[in-house]
Amino acid sequence: MSICTVAQAARMAGGTLLSVDNSIDINAVMIDSREVAPGTLFVALPGERVDGHDFIKQAFENGAVAAMVAESHAQEFHTEAIRRGVALIVVDDPLRGLQRFASAHVARFPEVRKVGITGSCGKTTTKDMVASVLSMMGNTASTPGNLNSEIGLPLSVFQVGPETEYGVFEMGVDHVGEMDRMLDIWRPDAGIITNIGLSHLGKMGSMRVIAHEKSKMFHDRITTGLIVENCAWSGYISDLRKISLSPFGLATTEGVNAVESLGLRGWKIDYEGISIHLEAIGKHNLVDAMAAITLARNFGADRQTVKEGLERFRTSGGRSRIIQGDVTIIEDCYNASMDSTGNILDYMGTIPWKGKKKVVLGSMKELGSASVAAHEAVGRKLLGVRPSSAYFYGKEMESAWTVMKQNGYTRDLFYTDDFEELQAKVMQEMRRGDLVLLKGSRAMAMERLVPGIRSIA
Repeated sequence: MSICTVAQAARMAGGTLLSVDNSIDINAVMIDSREVAPGTLFVALPGERVDGHDFIKQAFENGAVAAMVAESHAQEFHTEAIRRGVALIVVDDPLRGLQRFASAHVARFPEVRKVGITGSCGKTTTKDMVASVLSMMGNTASTPGNLNSEIGLPLSVFQVGPETEYGVFEMGVDHVGEMDRMLDIWRPDAGIITNIGLSHLGKMGSMRVIAHEKSKMFHDRITTGLIVENCAWSGYISDLRKISLSPFGLATTEGVNAVESLGLRGWKIDYEGISIHLEAIGKHNLVDAMAAITLARNFGADRQTVKEGLERFRTSGGRSRIIQGDVTIIEDCYNASMDSTGNILDYMGTIPWKGKKKVVLGSMKELGSASVAAHEAVGRKLLGVRPSSAYFYGKEMESAWTVMKQNGYTRDLFYTDDFEELQAKVMQEMRRGDLVLLKGSRAMAMERLVPGIRSIA
């Protein structure tokens, strides 16, 4: 699908076009030169470790038809662009140019019903569930993967096109002011806050700041605001944003009469007299489904549409995904916060299992001054869960290990800050019939353990 021509892109980005052919079509927008394919606009973003301008030639070699560059680099690449017959879009700042381009692109499709999703965890799963249901009602664009930042959102919204009826996009914030820039791009008609937790406390400074920044999504023209039931910040947000918020959850989502755990097969939901099989484990994923049901009801979905949409949903990699084998793995290591870690540990404690239950936990990052207390809380949680073995990885997780040791936990405990030691210990002690949870922040890359565990027979 053609997004626009290079001339239109330059105008929308507020830049200057240097091109021998103004009618060149742009089919995709990328910031990673390795992902560039023919027809792509490559945006050369400067970063902390690398500068996108260093990869412009590689992008051209991979088929980019245009590059968005900073004014300071225009002359450097002008001759190369002319030689290749491609375009340069010269802007004051490539990130701001990308954001302006994305904002103008979205403005071309005013009839799209817009949904925004933010929260400390659960954004991607909620987005996928909502999009799955709305796609049963009409053409739906949504965030690819978890491109939900002030960089990811503008890249994501190019999914919106002339046929789009619904747009469902994550609006993740990890620093003050980020939501303001995202609202310039995507101003949702309906917004969902999945929760307010400790994630990114290190950058934000306090829970109040986190609630303040995330709640900006409820802008002055939004028509629907949903927030998880029993959120401690509901009243604060409602008063601050002058909005009447609708709760969602097991006690408040209308039409949900009963739920039944199916173990590793997920949940059975009795919704308006019909049975829905949700293939997602854990209460946290069930609550995300309540958000999807509440939003869908608000958008006029009937019960059959909700059923078909939720039953089409599948968890993505690293988000409570079940990997069956001689050792059964719960791969929940895309990211970790106190809330998400507590939720999945609660699930481990309640699920029936004939073999041994083992947990492998990596550090929870970006918790700032709350880090020690949060990791100690994980240790206390595990005292109640009582896994057969608990393996802790990362310097922050030493606090959890220490709590368990000090409380006289008599089952197997292991702590290391060395991944190779962790891997060797896990491989040595895993047995057929075990159920093992892998959980940790993205920086810990706990999924590295999966291939070895899967090889156990």
